[in-house]
Amino acid sequence: MNDTFQNLSINPDELPAVADADFHGIEKGYLKVSLLSGGFFFLLLMIGAFCIIFFNDDIEGTVQAYSIALGSIAFLWLINIIVSIKAFPKKQYALRERDIIYTKGLLWWERTSIPFNRIQHAELKQGPVDRFFKLHSLKIFTAGGQSSDLVIPGLNEETASKLKEFILGKTALDGTDNR
Repeated sequence: MNDTFQNLSINPDELPAVADADFHGIEKGYLKVSLLSGGFFFLLLMIGAFCIIFFNDDIEGTVQAYSIALGSIAFLWLINIIVSIKAFPKKQYALRERDIIYTKGLLWWERTSIPFNRIQHAELKQGPVDRFFKLHSLKIFTAGGQSSDLVIPGLNEETASKLKEFILGKTALDGTDNR
């Protein structure tokens, strides 16, 4: 028995390029979901600030100070809108033979790749705003965690279901091939 340990070097130039993967964007309606969710958050923030300012007798200040506080929140809301619009095209996913890849981000860019043989289960999620726009999120879980390792938002029902079934099918096949 001649079992010698080998750990051969791999030339990084010979690896397949991730950029060559066939990336697909998420549904355009998801931009509306993002903008509405962000708008709801900032609206609640402004209402809260307004209530604190005008209904609290302990806070003394001028109209100018109140305007600056509310204006700052409005400015952050505007920045959120701009970043959401600019970052939207960066939300893409790709399926490859052995893994799924998801990219997102504008200032902080992120690319997540999960091999099918590491996936434990997948589920579809739909919040109230998503439901209104008929969109779903695909949540992918790997071993060792209670939260999802990858979430692909903004998928129509047919695409989300097909992706889930494909991934679970690959997971079952890869699980039997690699053990």
